[in-house]
Amino acid sequence: MAKLTWFDTHVHLQDKAFSKDRAQVFARAKKAGVDYILLATSYLEDSRQAVELALEYDHVYCSIGFHPHDSKRWNANSAQKLKNLYQKTATRAKKLGRANPIVAVGEIGLDHYRDLSPRNVQKQVYREQLLLAYELQLPVIIHEREAFQASYEMLRWAYEQGFLQKEPGVAHCFSGSWESAQLLMAMGFTIGLDGPVTFKNARKSKEIATKIPLEKLLIETDAPYLTPEPKRGKRNESSYLPYIGEEIAKLRAQDIAIIAKTTTENGKRVFSIKE
Repeated sequence: MAKLTWFDTHVHLQDKAFSKDRAQVFARAKKAGVDYILLATSYLEDSRQAVELALEYDHVYCSIGFHPHDSKRWNANSAQKLKNLYQKTATRAKKLGRANPIVAVGEIGLDHYRDLSPRNVQKQVYREQLLLAYELQLPVIIHEREAFQASYEMLRWAYEQGFLQKEPGVAHCFSGSWESAQLLMAMGFTIGLDGPVTFKNARKSKEIATKIPLEKLLIETDAPYLTPEPKRGKRNESSYLPYIGEEIAKLRAQDIAIIAKTTTENGKRVFSIKE
């Protein structure tokens, strides 16, 4: 059987959880067929660390942005600092003979479950980063937890104002209903499914995996979090992505090769990756 190629479209390999064996983690991902990786980020220094890894490794890309948990870190200079990082990275990448590895703004959004930043601050920073993404002509990676209506209204505003890209981005680690997923897909968003789709009681994720048009699906590890079965209980990493693909193939009664090929193509399309 030919080796499958996968795209982990959301992972945090710059996280300190990987500080002791990061090179080996990248090597294991490659061995598992995870040839494309997108490092999602949470605040300015995290974004800078992700950029360094993305410039170091082939077929590794990253986002820049402030997670809703870290919205309280945002200040009047944050948008400009992110823009400067984007522009300087483009210059560095050009000298290396490659495209800018920064391919999205995110993860941005609202988290009303943990409320680690005040909700009014989360909302304001969400809005400003949607405008930043529009200025940089980048898709967005959306984090939303127990805040679907408020997040949807913000995205709807951006959509109606023409601030979203033709490929607007992804609803990362989506845990909502099929009806909610349909509302997002109607605006052009793809849906990201992670390790929970492998969990026995993940009814909503399994329903979405079954019903979603395949061209609207991305798969993610969100490592070091949300480790899929059968590795649950261990630190997650990109090499575990095929377990997620395998479960989705099983739920859809489709060949795993189709899942791998199409979700990889979807990731490259959404994030405008030509390499």
